[in-house]
Amino acid sequence: MFDVHGFEMTVFKLLIGVTLIVLHLRLTGKQQTVQLTPIDFIGNFILGGIIGGVIYNHAISFAEYISFLLVTFGIISGLNYLTSKFMSTRSLVMGKAYTIIEGGRFTQDALDNTDHKLDPVEFLAELRGMGIFSLSDISLVQREANGSLTVRRKGEGGVNYVLVSSGQVVTDNLKLAHRDEEWLRTELSSAGIGEVEDLFVVELDADNRLNIVSQTGNTTAMTVSDPAIKEVTMVTEFQAPHEQSATLEDVIPEDAREGAAKSDG
Repeated sequence: MFDVHGFEMTVFKLLIGVTLIVLHLRLTGKQQTVQLTPIDFIGNFILGGIIGGVIYNHAISFAEYISFLLVTFGIISGLNYLTSKFMSTRSLVMGKAYTIIEGGRFTQDALDNTDHKLDPVEFLAELRGMGIFSLSDISLVQREANGSLTVRRKGEGGVNYVLVSSGQVVTDNLKLAHRDEEWLRTELSSAGIGEVEDLFVVELDADNRLNIVSQTGNTTAMTVSDPAIKEVTMVTEFQAPHEQSATLEDVIPEDAREGAAKSDG
């Protein structure tokens, strides 16, 4: 026999669960998929499991059901807060951005690092999806922490980096920009800027300019005095055939060429 009361309670629990999830997303300001962090995705799976498992289990009271949901929301929000305030936690949870191609060459780190193994087939497929059909056209490729690709063709210039976010130094981006925290603090000090902790965001743009926004919203722009020091190990530069042709000196060792010259003499 159809249990009307049980059906009504199931629908009620479902509506409450969906309402709480929507309210949580509204309160956290995450209304687009691209705004969701790995913690959010995992939390959504857990919330789906709680809602799907509890609404059909009448042995669990409505109060317990709400408590499970609220505790899960609290854990998700707490972990997201930690990742936003502490860069070490952010790197651990969300991963790190890294450079794949720089100056037209693959970096050794992209080829050797087991933490982010590069799949050539998938990588080239992503480039084709962006309208790039030759590696020789590329000057810079970076894999962002969210998994997206940043690509610059030759002649298009550089990219920008966020060096400070909500008072926290983004060391991963400093590394990508070939700079360090000491350099950043020196530049800010020379411009009369206060503590890093008082800044909302600091951006290093492609023109070697620091764009600084304080926690109060004041904006300052300054040109850096110290150029970047590039220490990236490169391999394999791609060049079109008409740009550079191989010569015998490029492929025959010097001692072999000397031996051949003596035999001819």
